Amino acid sequence: MKTRRVVMLIAIVALLIASQANVAVAVTLQSNCVKYHLVQPGENLFRIGLKYGLTVEAVMQANGLYNPNVVYVGQSLCIPGNVPAPVPNPQPPSCNFYYTLKWGDTLSGIAARYGTTIATLMQTNNIANANYVYAGMIILIPCAPKPSGGATTPTTTYSQWKGEYFNNADLAGAPSLTRNDANIGFNWGQGWPHPKLAADNYSVRWTRSIYFKEGAFGFSVKWSGGVRLYVDGLPVIDAWAPGAEARLQDVALGAGYHTVALEFHKTTGQGYIYLSWQPSTPTAGPLPTPISSQPPVGSAWTGYYFGNQYLDDLKFTRIDPSIDFNWGTDAPGANMPKDLWSARWISTQYFPSAGLYEFSAQVDDGVRIYIDNNLAVDEWFDHRGLSKGTLNLTAGPHTVKVEYYDFSREARLTVWWVKK
Repeated sequence: MKTRRVVMLIAIVALLIASQANVAVAVTLQSNCVKYHLVQPGENLFRIGLKYGLTVEAVMQANGLYNPNVVYVGQSLCIPGNVPAPVPNPQPPSCNFYYTLKWGDTLSGIAARYGTTIATLMQTNNIANANYVYAGMIILIPCAPKPSGGATTPTTTYSQWKGEYFNNADLAGAPSLTRNDANIGFNWGQGWPHPKLAADNYSVRWTRSIYFKEGAFGFSVKWSGGVRLYVDGLPVIDAWAPGAEARLQDVALGAGYHTVALEFHKTTGQGYIYLSWQPSTPTAGPLPTPISSQPPVGSAWTGYYFGNQYLDDLKFTRIDPSIDFNWGTDAPGANMPKDLWSARWISTQYFPSAGLYEFSAQVDDGVRIYIDNNLAVDEWFDHRGLSKGTLNLTAGPHTVKVEYYDFSREARLTVWWVKK
């Protein structure tokens, strides 16, 4: 019995000595720690070592570990010296990079986020309509041009209309005056808009990004001089020759911000210019017969004209008041072939009551009609005659898209609808 007690006493003393030695080793090992890492869920020594540029063996040695697989969440590990600083996550460039649009993105939101303008994004990426963008679309975010001489030019914002006034009748060169105009409603008579300009041979360009609800809007312009009106870069009124006139033009717009630009010049005589707009009175589609005397009635259409049959070689865009064309053997516009071309029209049309609507197209050759991206007419093949299809619609505005291609010889398209 006495011998057994002596052996147990010797064992206890040995354990105490070993424990003190381990503490001394741990203190020695951790004396060169530059920081401590708290183990997170899912981490192991390999991942921790990779983060700090260390091998598993170096982490084990610094912490007196014997099994690389025995670490636990919340454990504090010594990170020994000569550890390179962690590389920070790279930040995306502020400009001159490609951005992929996500659901909910708009050009106005992207422009505000990256310190640019809707007009700059549209011009850089050849976008004709600020609202005709989609998730997955890739655009270039350009850098703003740097001022010459290295000086920092303060940014000027124009809360309403940015008016650029030129001391010539051609909007040429740098403007003599740039200012914010609350509205476009001026009658300068035979005088001048500002002392910096002459009484004759001056011109002005106004631009503004404006939010519109979905629908058709009538733009009214009254002037004495010459005028050009654009919405999202598309010509709405082009009357640059000097004269006195008033015009009202319907434009179909989707909900969102649209860039409106008005250009005006005066050579001699009276000079006045007025611009206003209001929602157009919604109307239903026209009766189908007789086709030749019943062109479609309703909101205007944004027309995209392509130089092939596949809707992917855009030549020009324009506002068409209706889809009622008989081109015969002629081309639909400048720089367009007489055969093997296509077009797409998009508009917001108002349907006064819910129910079944029949959509018709008198066509030569292929046609498709979509209502809110639902296919109503699908006859995308060479043929001549009447194409029909029906859809149930709710009352109110709906987006109507018409696609057409011409194969050869005669080209014709007229579109209308009626409630069944």
